[in-house]
Amino acid sequence: MQRARYNLFMWILGSFKMEAMFFFLPGLLGMVVAMAFPHFGDTSLIYGLIATALIDSGHVYTTFWRTFFHPEERNSSRAYWLIPLAIFIFFFGWYFSKLPGLWSFVVYSTLFHHVRQVYGFSKWYQALNKRTDKISDYFLYALAVGPIFIYHFRPDAIGNYYSSGDLFLYPDFQVYRSLLFVYSVILVGWIMYERRVWLSGRKEINRVLSVGFPAMIYAFSFFMGKTVSQILFPLLFLHGIAYCGVMGLSLQKTRGGWFSTISKSLLIVCGTAVFFGLLESWLEGGFVGENRRLKGFIPSLVVGLYLTPLYCHYLFDAMIWKR
Repeated sequence: MQRARYNLFMWILGSFKMEAMFFFLPGLLGMVVAMAFPHFGDTSLIYGLIATALIDSGHVYTTFWRTFFHPEERNSSRAYWLIPLAIFIFFFGWYFSKLPGLWSFVVYSTLFHHVRQVYGFSKWYQALNKRTDKISDYFLYALAVGPIFIYHFRPDAIGNYYSSGDLFLYPDFQVYRSLLFVYSVILVGWIMYERRVWLSGRKEINRVLSVGFPAMIYAFSFFMGKTVSQILFPLLFLHGIAYCGVMGLSLQKTRGGWFSTISKSLLIVCGTAVFFGLLESWLEGGFVGENRRLKGFIPSLVVGLYLTPLYCHYLFDAMIWKR
């Protein structure tokens, strides 16, 4: 009983209140907005500015506080200088060569990055609980990746984000219905498994929420979302705001000065996200959007520069959070 009570208060940000503010309520808010305003468009202010600019694009740049602007981390590996150059050359060459699949690669790697974040949080909770749960990991992957995979067979699925046909869709109602049944069986299996764990005395509320909450958001987005904004709004809120929360915590623990308290750290991180999110949104609207329809040296240069910060964020994350 004492161990169960101890695990009840094992939160990454120090309290359930902070966890709810950054991990749970944002995704729930995104889902509520998508349900309450089912007809708001993909070009609406609330989606284009808040979701994609401030939260999605903005959170990418907060990584640089933990890498380039972090002297000890920056000097720990030459990768921090070589990776951006390699990423730029890779995407410049891909776009310049006119090979297909670039924007599909961006979409699928972004989805992979999102799933890995929720998996990372769940493993973090397991570390706090001092108990590894591989079965929970399998359920998490099934309940997060499952809706993404099943969506490809949904009859009214939308396959465009950066360009037309970003997703490789195979709409088929019978297949879609069959996969929904399989997903339902897995969901019931997870509930039964967690019930058994709970009755055994392990009251790991943090880990259970780290599986169940993302599962709910992913199911809503890919099974119920009918527009690009409805599908992505909850996902972007779930991912971007949670990332700002853990980045604030990380900087508070690894840096002094400006980041001496969690409140100061979060203020700087959120301010960075707002500033650079708005800047990238302006650049994308004025330059990148047009260049995605053009070919040649200059458009390839623009696309390469546009994607470099995003993939630095993906790869640097894999380095710093794994450690």
